Amino acid sequence: MSDTIAGELKIAGEMNAYQRKWLANVRERVGNGEPFAICNGDEFEEIFNAMDIPVMVLNYWSKIIATEAKASYYKKVLKERGYDPLHLFFSLGLACAMDNNPETAPWGGLPKPSVIVGGSKHDREMKVLELWARECGCPFIPMEFGLNTTPEQPPLPPRWWERMRDHWDELIDPDRLNVRVEEEKSLIRFLEITTGKHFSPAKLDRVAELINEQMDYWGKVRDLIAATIPCPVSLPDQIAMYQAMWHRGTEMGCNFIKAYYEEIKERVEKGIFANPNEKLRLMYIPATTPAYAGFLEETYHASLVCFGYSSIPIDCYARTVHNNDALRTLASRHMVLFSETPDWRLKDAQLHQCDGVIEVIDPAMPSLNKPLFDASGMPLLSLYTDKDTRDIKSRLSRWIETTVLPNHKGVTL
Repeated sequence: MSDTIAGELKIAGEMNAYQRKWLANVRERVGNGEPFAICNGDEFEEIFNAMDIPVMVLNYWSKIIATEAKASYYKKVLKERGYDPLHLFFSLGLACAMDNNPETAPWGGLPKPSVIVGGSKHDREMKVLELWARECGCPFIPMEFGLNTTPEQPPLPPRWWERMRDHWDELIDPDRLNVRVEEEKSLIRFLEITTGKHFSPAKLDRVAELINEQMDYWGKVRDLIAATIPCPVSLPDQIAMYQAMWHRGTEMGCNFIKAYYEEIKERVEKGIFANPNEKLRLMYIPATTPAYAGFLEETYHASLVCFGYSSIPIDCYARTVHNNDALRTLASRHMVLFSETPDWRLKDAQLHQCDGVIEVIDPAMPSLNKPLFDASGMPLLSLYTDKDTRDIKSRLSRWIETTVLPNHKGVTL
C-alpha cells in the first residue's frame, strides 16, 4: 500500500451540499402550502418521511447552529426573552425561532412548522419544544415512553446490542409498547386530517426495508474503518456522513451510505489514509471532533478513528420486522434505542483496535466506563471539555506518555 494522504471525502462534501439544498427545497415547498415538521431525535421522523412530510430533527438543527458559530448569538436572544440558556443545546432552535431572522439563521433558517413532536426523554427538552410550538403557532404533540425514560422499563442486559436487531421484542415491555403504538396511530390520523397527506402501510414497509439496508452499509463502513490501519477516513468526515441518518428509510439516505461504503472501500484498496503516519489509534466518545485533534496527530501521530456514534447505526437502528408489523417495529425503536453501557463502549474500542479512549463527561459525575476499562487494560482518559487549552494538552500528553505508550512499547515517536 502507498502512503497517500487523504483529502476530504467526496461523498462527505456531497452530503453537506445536499443538506443545504434540501432545506432550501423544504422552504420552497412550505411556501407553496405543504406541511413541515420538527421532532426530537429518534421519535417519529421515519413516519414523517413515509408520509412525504419533510422533518427537521431537533438535535441536528442544534448541531448546525453550533457549527455555524451562532450559539453565542442565540444565547443572548434567550436572555433577552427572559429564559435561562444554561441547557443551551436544547434551546438553540427555540432561540432561532424567537429571533425569526433568515439573514442571521444558519442556511436561511427553518420554515414555519405545521407540527412539533416531542418525547418524554427529558423534561427540559419537552418544555423547550412546547415553547417552540407556541412561538410558531403550531400544535405540540408529546409522545410517551420515549427512549428509555420510564423507570418500569427494565435495563438492557449485558451485550444487549447482539439481540437488538432480531430480538428487540424481548427487550421492551409489551404493555408500554402497545400504548406507544396506539399513540403513533393517533398521531398518524391527526397528520392525515391536518396535512392532507396519506399514510400507506406499504410505504412504511419499504421504509423499514430501506432502514435495514442503510444500516447494513453502515456496518460495512464501520468494519472497514475498524480493520484498516492506518485509518482510511478522518473523524470529521465520519461525523459529516452521520447526516444521512436524518434521511432514514429513504432511497436517498440509503444511496448516500452505499456511496460512502464504496468510497471507503476504494480508499482501502488504493492505500489512501487519513493519517499515513498513524502510530496510535484513539476512540473519542462524544459525537464531535475535539479542538485538540490536530495536536494529537501532530505531536503523537494519533488518529481519532471512531466516535460516540460509530456503532449506533449498526447496533441500534436495524430492526427485523416481526409479524409484518413495521409500525410496531419502529415504535419499539422510538421507545428503546440503546443504553450507554460500558461494555458497549469497550466493545467499540476493541473492535477499532484502539490504544486508548478519551471521554468527555460532566465534572460532577464519575465516569461510568472507568471500572470496566481499568479491569480490561484499555487506557481511558476522562476530560470535561473538548477545548484546546494548555491544561487539556498537558493532561493529554501526560496520559499518552505515562499510560498509553507504556502499553505499546513498539511505538516510537
